[in-house]
Amino acid sequence: MAESKRERRGHFRGKARPGRRVEVRYRIIEHGILSDEQRAYTKNIGVGGAFIITPDPPAPGTVLQIALQVPAATRPIEVRGDVRWIVDAEDDADEREQGMGVKFAGLDVEQLMALNEYFGSLTSTMDHDEA
Repeated sequence: MAESKRERRGHFRGKARPGRRVEVRYRIIEHGILSDEQRAYTKNIGVGGAFIITPDPPAPGTVLQIALQVPAATRPIEVRGDVRWIVDAEDDADEREQGMGVKFAGLDVEQLMALNEYFGSLTSTMDHDEA
């Protein structure tokens, strides 16, 4: 698990990009069975993945079914993701928000276009001091 912590620390942005908070619903996939749905928000999101704020993140390596509610999309973007690293109270008491870094797997062209349209709408309205 220490390696997973190192990966996060090496890629940690420090503060969220403005406007990158979207609603997320996710389920853990274990042995082909979906867990109960959890609701959360992203702290940061890009086309490759997201940091999802949750008080009880599953272990690195856990596979998730994720639905992202992005304003630019007419319906939720549904994608699989892998938990790559976590921030939890036990190991990261100094961190501000608990959650998990998730890598998306298999976004299709339509989903990528919806995400990029959303990101484009953020940059056109964002104050340059926030960048």
